[in-house]
Amino acid sequence: MRFEPHRMALVAFCVLTAGCAQQATHMTSPDASTPVGSARTETGAADFSLPADLSLPADSVSSPTRPQLPTEWSIDIDPERSYTLPELIDIAQRTKPATRAAWLRAREAALSVDVVESTYLPQLSANVLAGGARISQFESEIPELGIGAGRLTATGYQVVPSLAVEWLLFDFGARDAALEIAEQAAIGGNIAFHGAHQRVIFEVSEAYFQLAAARAETRIDRERLEDARTLRKVAEGRLREGLAIKAEVAQARQIEARAQFDLTLAESREEKTRAALMHAMGLTSVTPIQVAGLADRQLPAEVPIPLDELIEVSLAQRPDIRTALTRVRATRSEVDLVAAESRPRIAAVAEVGRVMGRFNLNDSRFGGRASMNRPFDEAVAGIVFTMPIFDGGRRQTRQAQALMQAEAAEQDLLEIRNVAAQEIIDAYSLLHSSLAAYTASGPLLDAGQETYGTALGLYENGFASLAEVSQSKIALNDARLIREQAFADTFAAATALAFATGRLTNRDVPAEL
Repeated sequence: MRFEPHRMALVAFCVLTAGCAQQATHMTSPDASTPVGSARTETGAADFSLPADLSLPADSVSSPTRPQLPTEWSIDIDPERSYTLPELIDIAQRTKPATRAAWLRAREAALSVDVVESTYLPQLSANVLAGGARISQFESEIPELGIGAGRLTATGYQVVPSLAVEWLLFDFGARDAALEIAEQAAIGGNIAFHGAHQRVIFEVSEAYFQLAAARAETRIDRERLEDARTLRKVAEGRLREGLAIKAEVAQARQIEARAQFDLTLAESREEKTRAALMHAMGLTSVTPIQVAGLADRQLPAEVPIPLDELIEVSLAQRPDIRTALTRVRATRSEVDLVAAESRPRIAAVAEVGRVMGRFNLNDSRFGGRASMNRPFDEAVAGIVFTMPIFDGGRRQTRQAQALMQAEAAEQDLLEIRNVAAQEIIDAYSLLHSSLAAYTASGPLLDAGQETYGTALGLYENGFASLAEVSQSKIALNDARLIREQAFADTFAAATALAFATGRLTNRDVPAEL
């Protein structure tokens, strides 16, 4: 038992270093509906803008080896309540599977950093070697003792339990490069998580504005049907008084039937847009939820920010560009990692164990047999130097792949920047045209109302035909529909511009446009 003190010291050292391996999880969101690095409240509007640095370590928010599933607030839908757009976005952020999936990927990427960091610590392992052995050796004769030549044979088994520790001391930056790759992946995961929430905000807002436009069309078509019924009753009254002919009544009934048909189509479109909104929120189309209407608010006459300034400021805020930048940095570190694999590795190793077994000895020079079963302890410590020499060209091939991946990532970043700039330009132009359409719809609506009022008065006094009244009413309803559509389209275009510029980060942003 002479190695017992050394063995106990090594075991104590390994236990202590193993305890140091429990590290805090890198910064991620505590759940699927809270931004990274902030706390969510019941009434607060979470801001999913991108911080300058999402990679700083923080206290562990769940187990570093098995992240807890998000504990979402229960979503109790009140069928008697009308939910505003910010409230609809809030529900979507809690129920949408895409936000949970992005949160889990961000958590997984953060844990990969801990995996790489564990390689900086000693690695402890318990080993057991068990098996049989047969050793045979020819022995020369010894004339002086009168012993002839023969063969000494030992057969038996042995079991060698051992405790081994290996500590990589130097690897020419391989672990540093691997850590940088993992950290960039963790940053990219957090950025993608924020980007997923921004997309949910955009999709819900866009579907909400489409529903607002569809509702306006249904309301206008319903009023058009009521007007058509009024005209039909007027025509029937004039027919009874002998002031109209049957053709006018038939025409009025035809107008009423067409209005009923248009209302049916409008109601169908409204139902489809409502189902699209429920889908964007992660709910079923039959969810009993009432959606509040689009509040009547004033729109600006033009976009206040110049396009060039908007593009320059916005490119650094978009999640896809920030994610592509992390990929560029990760691929550059991949090149360093492959280069380090061609360099030596120096590690400190130590092992303690106990050899146990039984061997039978048979010497052909003598007639007897003997056995040996005495266990003994063993311990070894030293430095291992490893230098790769030949691997069939694998490292050279991997280096070429890493260089190509790094160049491709840089080109992807340039392409994403170009696409992002074009998306901003398109959204900016759409907002301009939507504002212009809404502004132009005002005089058109005023003219339609004046024309219809005049035509209706003339018809009631017998100075205009039913066709003239119907035509003026159709024109008025078309003008109303154009204005309502332009109003909703302007808000949708403003939301699209905020999303394209990376500023659609808060559930209250669409309501503030």
